[in-house]
Amino acid sequence: MTVLPLLSIVIPVFNEEHNINLLIESVENGLSSYSYELIFVDDFSTDGSRKIIEAHPNPYIILIPFEDKKGQSSALAAGIKYARGQYIVTMDGDLQNDPSDIPKMLDLIQNEGWDMIIGYRQNRQDPILKTVPSKIANFLIRKTTQLHIRDSGCALKVMNSKTAKEIPLHGELHRFMALNAHIKGARIKEVPIIHRPRIYGASKYGLERTFKVLKDLSIIIFSHKLSQSKRVRT
Repeated sequence: MTVLPLLSIVIPVFNEEHNINLLIESVENGLSSYSYELIFVDDFSTDGSRKIIEAHPNPYIILIPFEDKKGQSSALAAGIKYARGQYIVTMDGDLQNDPSDIPKMLDLIQNEGWDMIIGYRQNRQDPILKTVPSKIANFLIRKTTQLHIRDSGCALKVMNSKTAKEIPLHGELHRFMALNAHIKGARIKEVPIIHRPRIYGASKYGLERTFKVLKDLSIIIFSHKLSQSKRVRT
């Protein structure tokens, strides 16, 4: 009989060859007391990322390789679709998230009845090009919905499997996983987490993505408000 893991950790990667071994080591150290599968989704890296993942001796590693670049949302969608764990963790592959935060997040979701625990990067180690659009998006979410969290775009999340697998993921929607889960009725709690500065590699975030993020957010909010108004009329 196949024994399913407690945790499925889904990590999209694109050109993170210098971070992967260190990331795997940090997962092994932080989650040594838990059963897990570590799902890397390689978004058509052009460096040695894929080979490093394939060569690593950790038996719990699963590689989902893309044969063309599809983006972070599609990578998360593929990893979550495969995931077999009772709880699904998402995190970035750039070493800015710390797996040692996962146990406390898991404890909250198991013992307090939440559907999703999302990290709050209270001491965020990112350039202004990333933080300003994020602050605008978080402000709009708080003002236009009932989701009162401060860091909806944080990659580190722990969810029950049902919640994770119901979240739509395409375009830039990975940034609004918490909002879309909230709209579907998920109970969400935010907790402070460690956020490290990026040491190796470069951020894949560009100014053009700011407009895509705000466009996607506007569509989500408009659709949600429209749906609410239709329910009120009926």
